[in-house]
Amino acid sequence: MTEMVSAGEAILRSLKSNGVEKLFINPGSDFAPIIEAYARTGGSGIPEAIAAAHENVVVTMAHGYYLATGKMAAAAVHVNVGLANAAMGLLNARSDDVPIFMISGRNPLTEGSRMGSRRTPIQYGQEMFDQTGIVREAVKWDYELRYAENAADLVSRGCSIAMTEPRGAVYMALPREPLCEETGMPGAPCQVAPSTAHPDPKAIAEAAAKLAAARFPLVICSRGDLDGAVSSELMAMAEENSFAVSEVFVTRNVLPTHWKNGVGGNVAEHLPEADVVLVVDASVAWIEAKASPAPGAEVIHLGPDPLFARMPVRGYRTTRAIQCNAAQGIKALRAALPGRRNPERQAGIEARHARFRARMSSKIEECTGGLANKPLIASCISDVLGDGAVFAERGGPLPLYSVAGPNQWFGNTQAGGLGWGLPAALGYQLGNRGKLTVCVIGDGSYMFANPIACHQVAAAQQLPVLTVVLNNGSWDAVRISTLDIYPDGEAAKANHVPMVPFVPSPAYGEIAGAAGCCFETVGLAEDVPAALERALKVIRDERRQVLLDVKIGMDDGEK
Repeated sequence: MTEMVSAGEAILRSLKSNGVEKLFINPGSDFAPIIEAYARTGGSGIPEAIAAAHENVVVTMAHGYYLATGKMAAAAVHVNVGLANAAMGLLNARSDDVPIFMISGRNPLTEGSRMGSRRTPIQYGQEMFDQTGIVREAVKWDYELRYAENAADLVSRGCSIAMTEPRGAVYMALPREPLCEETGMPGAPCQVAPSTAHPDPKAIAEAAAKLAAARFPLVICSRGDLDGAVSSELMAMAEENSFAVSEVFVTRNVLPTHWKNGVGGNVAEHLPEADVVLVVDASVAWIEAKASPAPGAEVIHLGPDPLFARMPVRGYRTTRAIQCNAAQGIKALRAALPGRRNPERQAGIEARHARFRARMSSKIEECTGGLANKPLIASCISDVLGDGAVFAERGGPLPLYSVAGPNQWFGNTQAGGLGWGLPAALGYQLGNRGKLTVCVIGDGSYMFANPIACHQVAAAQQLPVLTVVLNNGSWDAVRISTLDIYPDGEAAKANHVPMVPFVPSPAYGEIAGAAGCCFETVGLAEDVPAALERALKVIRDERRQVLLDVKIGMDDGEK
């Protein structure tokens, strides 16, 4: 006789059989069958549950966990109100093609004696005509559970779609009545994600011919795959053929900082000179208002979705679009290219690299005393990072840091959902406990991160993340944006740009300390290295989280 389980348990078992090992959850009254399943099984055969006290933390930890492991996690929140709090995290994940299996409860729909029917006033007030509408534009697939018997197969379908390139979050709503119903014990997954997409050989041959004949070919990238294959293949291709590579608006670093063919993120300096441009899976390749390719330049876009169809407006010139897995596409291009170095062009590229690095060094040297600045802090962190990882949100751009390989520096996505950095770092640390994980975050973004919830889950899961809060007491990004548009306006002349400062500044260390975090306030630039050493000792010896509240001056923008 077939063993019967609740649909809630069937969903959990199906998630595990489809490769989901972690369920980040902020539970509600709609999840009674889920909670009962954990009690009944003792956690055996279902994902490990990681509870957190805010929905954005739940979703963003799943994001960071994927960046550490390459494995999709699930995230679960309470009905419409929980889903609303989770929406920002899903927008960030969608922008960076991060797969998350998102589930939420939905209020009971019946008012009678059915198991799971309505029992409280909020189950009337929280019901919506279209709850999924809250997140529909942030997910690839959505469905609402109707019958217990196909719950496991729906999970399998959702997981397969989420892991299909371009990857992304999916969403399943779980009304309480069908979640309570019984169904047979689920078996093996009914669907799997498609195999890796390879490029069209003819398109590769034509693109390779254009690149080989170019006077000044330019490669633009902004993120790599988590295995590092994009990095290794792209670097080899560029060195063998003397290509310049500009890493722009980075979300997952592709290049080592000091690689000789890397010319920096100021793409406007190089783009107008290029006669062939290869854009590798970069959703934002340049800013049209500031730079564009030369007239007549060939512009090739390559990646799982080279046109980024999720964006309503993305008007980049595209003379050729090659749809494929990015690593496989670069590998095929490399094989099709002649592999002839151009000494004169290579010398010019290395000169561009040297000028770029000199600019970055000069920014660090500008900090000679008094308050620290972002370049100095980035340099100090680079000195102790080793093979660790940095999550930077308003923490200074990648070129200020020194990293030896790909996937050591993670920046917030172009979706711009603030409060991403700290919970993403926590998820990364959970998936990679042996690596030093540093979150460098602006004070405004830190407040958006729901820090009490972050530090509580860090303590509960013993995650020794180092958080460096860059404290200038203001929404500095707002100030910079205002002055960019009105450089000679009244705000530029004012002593304080309206609505930018927040006074009084909170005691960030005491917020973290309430959850058992070790903390320290750093007032002067000269004190930063020693404070970092003390923090690392706590992390090494006590395996305990640390927060440094570092006073900094105002920024000149992240370029």
